[in-house]
Amino acid sequence: MSESNTPLRIKAFVWAGAAVFMAAVVLVSAALAWNARKVALDDNEAQATRFVAGAEAALNRSLLAVDVLLASMDELLGLSGAMRDWIDPELASQRLRSSARQNLMVRYVALLDANGKSMASSDAAGSALPVQLPPGFLATVLEQPVSTLMISPPVVSFATSERVLYFARHLRMADSARVVAVAEVPVGALSSVLVQGVDISGLQVTLERAGGLLLLSVPNREESITPTLSPPLHELAEKGQEWKAPARLSGEPALVVYRPILYQDLRISASIPLRDALAGWREQRNAIALTGLLFVAMIAAAGNLALRYLDRISQARIAIAQSKATLDQALESMVSGFLLLDGEYRVVQWNSRFEEIFPWLRSVIAPTVPFRRVMEETSRHHLPRASEDERMRWVELRLLKQKQHQEPHEQVLPNGRTIQITERPTPEGGLVITYHDVTALRRASAEIESLAFYDPLTNLPNRRLLMDRMQQVIAASLRSGQYGALLFLDLDHFKTLNDTLGHEVGDLLLRQVAERLKTCVRREDTVARLGGDEFVVMLHELSQHSEEAAAHARRVGEKILRTLNAPYSLGGHTHHSTPSIGATLMGGALQPSVDLLKQADIAMYQVKSQGRNALCFFDPQMQIAISVRAQLEGDLQAALTARQFVLHYQPQFHLDGRIVGAEALIRWIHPDRGLIAPGDFIGVAEESELIVPMGHWVLRTACEQLAAWQNDARYRHVQLSVNVSARQFRQRDFVARVVEVLRETGARPHLLKLELTESLVLDNVDDTVAKMGLLKTKGVRFSVDDFGTGYSSLAYLTRLPLDQLKIDQSFVHNLGVRHTDDVIVQTIIGMARNLELDVIAEGVETPAQKTLLADYGCQLFQGYLLGMPGPVADLEVLLQNAAEATQAAQAATTPPAAGGAAD
Repeated sequence: MSESNTPLRIKAFVWAGAAVFMAAVVLVSAALAWNARKVALDDNEAQATRFVAGAEAALNRSLLAVDVLLASMDELLGLSGAMRDWIDPELASQRLRSSARQNLMVRYVALLDANGKSMASSDAAGSALPVQLPPGFLATVLEQPVSTLMISPPVVSFATSERVLYFARHLRMADSARVVAVAEVPVGALSSVLVQGVDISGLQVTLERAGGLLLLSVPNREESITPTLSPPLHELAEKGQEWKAPARLSGEPALVVYRPILYQDLRISASIPLRDALAGWREQRNAIALTGLLFVAMIAAAGNLALRYLDRISQARIAIAQSKATLDQALESMVSGFLLLDGEYRVVQWNSRFEEIFPWLRSVIAPTVPFRRVMEETSRHHLPRASEDERMRWVELRLLKQKQHQEPHEQVLPNGRTIQITERPTPEGGLVITYHDVTALRRASAEIESLAFYDPLTNLPNRRLLMDRMQQVIAASLRSGQYGALLFLDLDHFKTLNDTLGHEVGDLLLRQVAERLKTCVRREDTVARLGGDEFVVMLHELSQHSEEAAAHARRVGEKILRTLNAPYSLGGHTHHSTPSIGATLMGGALQPSVDLLKQADIAMYQVKSQGRNALCFFDPQMQIAISVRAQLEGDLQAALTARQFVLHYQPQFHLDGRIVGAEALIRWIHPDRGLIAPGDFIGVAEESELIVPMGHWVLRTACEQLAAWQNDARYRHVQLSVNVSARQFRQRDFVARVVEVLRETGARPHLLKLELTESLVLDNVDDTVAKMGLLKTKGVRFSVDDFGTGYSSLAYLTRLPLDQLKIDQSFVHNLGVRHTDDVIVQTIIGMARNLELDVIAEGVETPAQKTLLADYGCQLFQGYLLGMPGPVADLEVLLQNAAEATQAAQAATTPPAAGGAAD
């Protein structure tokens, strides 16, 4: 259908539908992108929370180690039982040096008096080491009522030029004098403990006091003055965890998670900027956007194709529906169940989708519940009738798969849903398990497989599945020695049904034929549809003897014939259809499936050529005949191109002996086989549709001959009859081509007589009358060839613009032999006289036949008795002789002049 014939409302409907789908894709893409963003933020929040928990534990351990080191100086140096003057600086420094080696973070430890003077040190300088504490820090330590670990703000060490923290607590000597135990710790060492090697994009870590005083940070800030961060962490805690808090270092929008540690109101915080948290998501968003654009482009292309191919609108709707179903399945699979296990495989966290998938676990699932307990409860629902031992084996197998961390595997639930399980280990040794519902995907796979192997109209196996089964049956036949059979079935005149009642009725017939065929065979046999109106029935394991197998196959074929010959009810129409069945045996030798199908197909065409509605077994001679036929068809095609055809003319005589016309008969001058009669190639030409160009050539050649005779008085009165085939006459442009040939050649139309067969005339009377009427207005004459061999022809004679009836030669041959033929001939002649039509008898071969025809009133004759078909030169000799004889007769009968009588 051209675009100009497409209604605007259908265009609007198609594009409106396309717009709806595009909007759906856009909305779905937006939903996917938003969901991916949420997942990214949730994942980063979980990472930050896990990091802070780990950092808290690590820092507490490190600070506790330093605290223990400082507190142990009392016992190490015996301070509580000694006076200041009793302490030997060298010995004390040596003991401190030995103790400090056990803590790798500590640069040195020192013992200071209340004035800050070094009494002993683990440093190589010993008691001479100058300790430069931050201003006021020593006083703050001494002011503490109870000995407590104090941590100074970060300062730059004069000895190493790096930022350090001082840890200190005061100790009492025997005279109640206070001394201070101090440890210098590099900020870098404490930062490595704090970060623990964790790699989180954009992570900002701080150790700060409750008021916001920053002690250390990662990444490190090298300010000369220790900054105070704002707002304090406790104010962020009042707002709850959200992604709008300012990062502790950069101040940009971020998620800030913090926890207090054991000492001096210190806080550990982890900030993940929103920009870094969404870095990976942006790639996902771009990918989703690109995919959405591709879908939009595909939908636009589909809409365009739908407008161009409206004759396939139903297939387009099915494809769109399938695409939408596939998209819905893909989107639905994104909603997954989630389960998190710790290092001991105990439940930590799950989501509501998990409970929706496994509703029987709602009473069992809880934090710290062992995963084994979850599996035990699941086994009761998967194996309700199994014993306890069988359930335990199922649980052990499931746990074993879990430990192996295999690829995703599937589990079928009692309600029929198929769940895909994916397990991935966590850094802490636990597991993250996701549960994807892939039921729709599996069903779609099954449907796709069905479409690949079954005919969608009849639900029978298609050619692909048939060929696969044939290979299996052939292999099984070789092993068992059992013969099978292949029946190739084609519905007779199916194209006529489609052309007259429409393809919908044709499809209804095909479905009913499929159902009937299935009732004619066993359950283990195969009924397949190859396409169109072609079906194949494969019977296997019929017998070990070929004769018995053939007999069985014939009985099945005859049953199919009886079944398919019964009337069909097709949407209010009662229709009778017959099949042509070709059969061949399978087994006895290894044969390709294609060859077996070809054999059955050849046998089926043999049935077609013998009258249809029958069963025929394959004969090797059929293959030879088909090969010869194919060769002949190729030679005919070449003959048209090489101009190997000629016309012979058989004269037509009046009762008085005059030649009134001739019939143009095609002959083939083959370069190797010589002259070939029409009976050897006309049938092949008609079936291969080469008859149309051949008939046009005959028509043009005859008209050219008429034009050549126009200026010669001997030939200008001769009419030429040209046979027109059914295929040629039914061409839509037949009338136009005849008129064009007459115009181009200049032939006089009233001398051209077109001979139509009786079956052609009766096939579609309305079309026949219309075409004949148009040509009749141009002067062309018409004759019905083989008249009397058809049925009901008398009822239409008054409607057809005929000029002549041609008595079929089968009646002429039996004149005087079979009385019924004489009666038919007399009836035809009498009827033609009443209708004022000429009558010509063809096939006149004996004087007796001509005499009887003349007695019955026939005045025109054609046959071997009067003249054989020959080249145009032979016909011209006959015409010339007839003209000379006429002139001589006229001269003989002309009376002499008056003067001659006097002589």
